[in-house]
Amino acid sequence: MKKITEMTEQEILALTEEDVQKIIKLRMMEEGIKIMDKPKVPELFEISPADVQIFTIPILDGFAFTDMEEVTKVAEVLQNVNSLRKVDYDWNKLGSDYKYLTKKERYAFRGDSDFDVQSGWVYSSELYAKIADFAVQNKAMKEQAEKDKKEYESQLQEASGITTEIRERVSEVRSKYMRLNDLTRRFAIDYFPLSDNNEDMAIKFMTKAYSLTEEEEEYVLSNYKEQLTTHDN
Repeated sequence: MKKITEMTEQEILALTEEDVQKIIKLRMMEEGIKIMDKPKVPELFEISPADVQIFTIPILDGFAFTDMEEVTKVAEVLQNVNSLRKVDYDWNKLGSDYKYLTKKERYAFRGDSDFDVQSGWVYSSELYAKIADFAVQNKAMKEQAEKDKKEYESQLQEASGITTEIRERVSEVRSKYMRLNDLTRRFAIDYFPLSDNNEDMAIKFMTKAYSLTEEEEEYVLSNYKEQLTTHDN
């Protein structure tokens, strides 16, 4: 297949979208750029939602209650205790062998304090056992899809210069002949008949109005008679 730079304008005009894609791929092959299809979105397994409502208190990180009444009581107790302290240590100085107590300051974050009850949903152990394998497969498919997407986007980036160059050339030629054909039609239906079918006079008028180049004049004069026939019909 010819390169875009080796094609005549008439050959470029005849190109289909499939042809343009082939020319782009040929250049990519020459440049050593991978040819890839756009990755498909993976079909994931449908995963049941979590089935157990839980209630948590931020200060009891990692623990949850399943009874609202119980968690409320615990939260009230924690809010009123005075001896609550945090066991801490300085890893950089002495490590975890030397621990000390620090008073846990109460603070609010987005309206929620360390002692406010929060709710959420988690899986029961039974349902978790049922969905775990499917969730693992979903995770793997998502990760692979993301990897494929990044590789595809990288390939597009590498090929962007080639794609732009070829498409701009095709667009340039198509725009050129769209203008030439519009000028030819205008000459046939207006300038030529209004000049009493005087070709020389008509082309002078059109050149003055549209600043025609020599190439454009030659094209119009070579093709307007076909438009006359079409217009007459």
